[in-house]
Order: sequence, then structure tokens, then C-alpha cells
Amino acid sequence: MKLDTGVVPVDEQNYHAVATTRDPRTDEGMEGTPACDVVNQRRIRAIQLARKWAGEGYWGSVYNQKTGECVIDYAPIGDGR
Repeated sequence: MKLDTGVVPVDEQNYHAVATTRDPRTDEGMEGTPACDVVNQRRIRAIQLARKWAGEGYWGSVYNQKTGECVIDYAPIGDGR
């Protein structure tokens, strides 16, 4: 499956970046609140945040706030947590 990671020139601030300690695809072990949670971002900024958090050892995900669709997610690549 190819995820939509393109950047729209006039990008609205309707993206939600989330960092979690567990895999958001399965919700296995998901308890409590996310480690980081930033709403109302432009798509490019939300993706930057998700990639940063993945580098710090979290699952980083970006959601479209209007549709609830997951735009992209990154598995943890660092061990900073």
C-alpha cells in the first residue's frame, strides 16, 4: 500500500501528529495518553514531527483531522526513550 505523503502547495493546518510507545496499527498494549500529541499542523510539519519522534524511539503517526485517516506512520528507529 502506498501512503499519501505528498505536499499540497496551499496545505491546510488539519493534520495531527502523534507519538506512542506501542504500534498504532495493532493498538496492542495501547494504554493512557500518547507520549507527544500535536494538532492543527500543516502536513509537512506533522510528518517532520513524526519522523523526529521515530528517531527518538517512538512510533510516529500523522492523521488527517478531517477524515481520521492515517497519512503515514514511522516505526521507532532510535532508542532515546
